[in-house]
Amino acid sequence: MVGVVVLVGVLLAVVLVASGGDDAADEAGGGGDRSTSVAAGPAEVGAPAPEFTLPGLDGGTVALDDYAGKPVMVNFWASWCTPCRKEFPLFEAAQEKYKAQGLEIIGVSYNDIAFDSRAFVESEGARWAFARDPDGRLAETYGVRAIPQTFFIDGDGKIVSRLFGITSAEDLDAEIKRILPKRPRG
Repeated sequence: MVGVVVLVGVLLAVVLVASGGDDAADEAGGGGDRSTSVAAGPAEVGAPAPEFTLPGLDGGTVALDDYAGKPVMVNFWASWCTPCRKEFPLFEAAQEKYKAQGLEIIGVSYNDIAFDSRAFVESEGARWAFARDPDGRLAETYGVRAIPQTFFIDGDGKIVSRLFGITSAEDLDAEIKRILPKRPRG
């Protein structure tokens, strides 16, 4: 009898991990608003960025519409992704450097366990908005199949560029400058 109970417990643990694990625990514990909406795509350079509302990594929601009129980077990442981990310090520096020009960053946790994503964000001290894509609809709409991947959206809501992995501050700066508001000539 004890063996059956242990076996059932192990099977439940495997199912929870395979299905996102603590997402189910978050919902059972009232972990916040779980609404998800994603506009039709596809997300293509030169086209308007598909709108979305996703559950925030720490509760609430994150909606692209809340950043209307601002330059935005939408970054798909995961705590298990080594190149993603290397981008975080670059994003932190860029956020500080371009905050006066209104730069916003939305990190979208992709195929990751929410607990692991939260732990990594906390360990890095990252201070931008973080969301979860629990059913993968946003990644599908944006055509994301591998990470890291970052979309650069200008203040008009248009996707200006898309990068697979950012390897240097210079590369990141070049893309950010393409979405910043143009300064009037004096």
